[in-house]
Amino acid sequence: MRLILATLVPVLLLAACGGRTTTLLADPAATPYAGPMHVERDLDDDATVLAATGAAGLALECTGAPRRGGGGDYVDGGLETVQDSPRAALADLIDEEGVPVPDDGYRVERVEDGRALLSYDVDDRTKVAVIARDDITDFDHDTGWGVEVWAMCDPAELGAEVAERLGLQLWADADGRPVATTEVMSYAGAAHCDWQDLTWLEIGAATDADQDVDTYLSGDEDGALADFLSTTPDASATLPPDATDTGWQRAGRELWLGEHPRAAYLVSVDDRTDVQRWPAVTDPIGCA
Repeated sequence: MRLILATLVPVLLLAACGGRTTTLLADPAATPYAGPMHVERDLDDDATVLAATGAAGLALECTGAPRRGGGGDYVDGGLETVQDSPRAALADLIDEEGVPVPDDGYRVERVEDGRALLSYDVDDRTKVAVIARDDITDFDHDTGWGVEVWAMCDPAELGAEVAERLGLQLWADADGRPVATTEVMSYAGAAHCDWQDLTWLEIGAATDADQDVDTYLSGDEDGALADFLSTTPDASATLPPDATDTGWQRAGRELWLGEHPRAAYLVSVDDRTDVQRWPAVTDPIGCA
């Protein structure tokens, strides 16, 4: 559980690095984080999320399980460079590395000993935490603010609108609550593969390399990926008798799963005869 400060006190950080002077004023949160601002990260593949995300993971206030985060790479092959402020450092990291977090809406929640905690809050609870440091040196030998570590809750906790901006399509349960993306999510195909007209659906989305993921695909009407699919897509299919209702809905359609053939079936909630069949992906699909 996140450590909480007993009082809401703005904190000034004055730093002079390489001729720069930076003044930061903490914007007090409803439940300010009071834990350590630096914890060594465990970068092993089998490390827990909290161990891998250090202090940023400790600053989260997730309803469900947090997702694995990361950190900036300013020397060993990373494209990011140090900046004049924590917010600029985060913006640079997002631009250069495509980090899947919101690109605005952060507060400077806490500053201490050359580090700043940026928090993205939903209903006064931190869903994305970023810790920046002011003495990082990049590959250009410049010294300034860089992102030391970041962590986030499941994108479903950011809300459907924000998740959509991050390229994720959320599903809801029978009560209309967003379902964690580790259970189900969909997203448009990559533009650089010319797959932007395809939609991928993942059940049991991977949180580590060894996790099994069931993947389904919509939009391959021309059959270009037929060799990788269990059956053909069908926009006017019939729901097979062995199909199972997942209880998940999106955009006016229920999600059912069938085994003969193995496919996802999207059934209109307004017209039960309106059924789409999305084939299962049977072999890994990639593009150059």
